[in-house]
Amino acid sequence: MTDTVTTAPSAASMPLEGAERPTQIVVPLCDLGIAPENIRAKEPADPDIPQLAETIAVADILVPLCVRPGRKGEMPFMALDGRRRKFGLDLLLEQGRIGASHAVRCDLFTTKAGQAAALVLTNAERCPVHIADVIVAIGKMGKTKMSPAAIAKALGYDELEIRRLSALAGLNAKAIKALKLGKINLRQAKQLARIGDQKEQADLAQAALDGYLQDYQLSNRALRNRTDVNDLQVALVGLDRYVAAGGRVESDLFGELPDVLLDPEKLTELWDARAQSVVEGLEASGLSVFLAGEKGFRAPDGFFNLPFVYQGDMSEEARIAYRAAQERVGAAFAALKGVDLILAIQKARMDTAQLGLGRATLGAVILYPDAEAGLAATFFANPEPATEAGDEEAEDKADAGYASTASYRRSYNDVEVPNADVEVEGCSHVLHETQTDVATRGLIRDLADNPGAALTALLAQLFKHLALHGGVSAETSAVTISATRYSRAQTPAIPALDGEVRARLDARREAYIASGLRPIPWVETLAHGEKMALLAELVAISLNIREMRTTSIRHSARAEAAEIAELCGADIAAYWTPDTDYLKVHGKKQLMGLLGEMEVDDPRAKTLKKDDLVTFTVEAAAERGWAPAVLSWLAGPQLVEPETVEVTGPEPELDGASAALEETQEKIAA
Repeated sequence: MTDTVTTAPSAASMPLEGAERPTQIVVPLCDLGIAPENIRAKEPADPDIPQLAETIAVADILVPLCVRPGRKGEMPFMALDGRRRKFGLDLLLEQGRIGASHAVRCDLFTTKAGQAAALVLTNAERCPVHIADVIVAIGKMGKTKMSPAAIAKALGYDELEIRRLSALAGLNAKAIKALKLGKINLRQAKQLARIGDQKEQADLAQAALDGYLQDYQLSNRALRNRTDVNDLQVALVGLDRYVAAGGRVESDLFGELPDVLLDPEKLTELWDARAQSVVEGLEASGLSVFLAGEKGFRAPDGFFNLPFVYQGDMSEEARIAYRAAQERVGAAFAALKGVDLILAIQKARMDTAQLGLGRATLGAVILYPDAEAGLAATFFANPEPATEAGDEEAEDKADAGYASTASYRRSYNDVEVPNADVEVEGCSHVLHETQTDVATRGLIRDLADNPGAALTALLAQLFKHLALHGGVSAETSAVTISATRYSRAQTPAIPALDGEVRARLDARREAYIASGLRPIPWVETLAHGEKMALLAELVAISLNIREMRTTSIRHSARAEAAEIAELCGADIAAYWTPDTDYLKVHGKKQLMGLLGEMEVDDPRAKTLKKDDLVTFTVEAAAERGWAPAVLSWLAGPQLVEPETVEVTGPEPELDGASAALEETQEKIAA
């Protein structure tokens, strides 16, 4: 049976007056022949037909065959164009890979004029294929392990273009649909491909299909939180140091954007270490030193922005000193070659800033990355000495925001961080993430049953945020308050672990809704024991110690997890033993290792296939009430001296540095 496919024509695709619009049909292969008037009807199959057959087997027919109705003694439909595609289909039929009823997409021409046009045009010109169809075809071919070169040959594209388009093959189906319908263009499709989350891709594609997606929204989302090789910190650190310290670099999917630095925290760590000699030099001059990610204009608490310096108000002696200080800055900057000269520049700038302060003195400096020098500085003044007449003016300055709080970090950290001794050799990123994921869920369950431990953890986290100096983030903490529920993408809760805690919170939510009260009054109605239980559950569900890669060991968070586990007397095996979902990400060798840890000596295990071995291990663990030691946080690290970041290495020589400049630097250092 032949199926007719109807499509709604757009204004742009309407045929010319009097021209035939072909009907899109689906024809069984057994009803399809090659028309004798086909320009190449008598040519034999060429050597590339097997490759074409493989392409069809993977991606099907991309360009429909042009056919006419069969005449007396012919097949029901005869191909005016598509001889090679027909040969490819016949080869697949001969190999038994498709059946005689295999559906073939065709364009049916019924008039003599239409058939003549089909003969001439389709054989003289390459029929255009929508880029969305090509992307889908590339994805199907890639799954069969076809090389980019083979795919390029099969589709008639350059290999480089195939490599770039293959990055789009993983797009969400809605995004492919939006591309084919013209709701997004190829550039926007590339932006979507840079967003790794399939659900977010689908949401944005649906917005495009609905006509609501703005280009700036897509660009902002795709490039959000992107740290690339043009980051200002790279000027001081250098890519070689970053890579040597374990930093990862990833090229853009399409070679259109600068390479991305996947470990921006490592870059910041190295920048801080490289800047340390400048920090120490300025601290030795009596300044409070702060670090920032970029240039800022607000003064740290307790300090003021420097006033504008008008040289006309200075004495002749002060003007001479001011100009000399500016010349020292210029001379040092011209010969900039390393951290020592950066310190010389900043000290010269400090002298310049001090000369314009009058009675006030310099009190603080913020260091931040700079593209040219690697490090730049902004100086701030201490409050001017108060006088009775000046008290009101000082209050006005404070009210006007001269001493506004800004988001700067101290140049040192009050929290000592031990290094975790983690064995990751032979462990894949997926397995490592799964292990730390399940271990996190186990600790969530233990902490939820220990209100006292939860209160301690909560107070410690707040203490770090509000009282101590140093960076505090979700990456450096086990407790992740300000508050986010723990989750791992689409992975559901484990019923006996975090699922139990979520069920408790759902029951409390229902009670809250039924009360008709607002949150604070409702919490106030709870008995003290209920409040403490709720506190434990909320703190517990905020825990996150999952590590997504073996190269992303969270030493500080692990140390806290071990301390919390000890407070709880944590034992994940009290609630859970390894299940199928956990064990299926292990290899057979690792599963045998787990059986060895359980002291299971059963020769049948070595003969089992992977799925059967997983089931066998699940049952063995359940019988023994056993969980792997790797899921316990109690085997925490001993407090050791933190590893220092390697920032040594020969600095470049000072090309063209004059003896006069060296003499000036010695004076500055003195």
